[in-house]
Amino acid sequence: MKTKTTPIILLFFVLSSCKESSNDITPPVISLIGPSQVTTQRDSVYVDAGATAFDETDGDITSDIIVVNPVNVNILGTYYVTYNVTDNAGNKAEEVRRKVTVMIY
Repeated sequence: MKTKTTPIILLFFVLSSCKESSNDITPPVISLIGPSQVTTQRDSVYVDAGATAFDETDGDITSDIIVVNPVNVNILGTYYVTYNVTDNAGNKAEEVRRKVTVMIY
């Protein structure tokens, strides 16, 4: 008997988990750490401050953030570091950007 009830319990668990995910329509929120606009000196080292991400259902999903950081401190100009994240239900956060200006001081 134990063998016959185990698959039924697992099937119920899988179906109830899917149902919860399909009800999640709220996207996560990304928050910058530090200012949204920074300047850095040419030929210096730029270390981005990063961001955090929180989702109502999944909680802290900061480790899932995809960061695109094209900053080249050897070339003067304006760059945008972008942060994106998607929760377990497939909801995408609104992209967040940090403006980085490389200049001569």
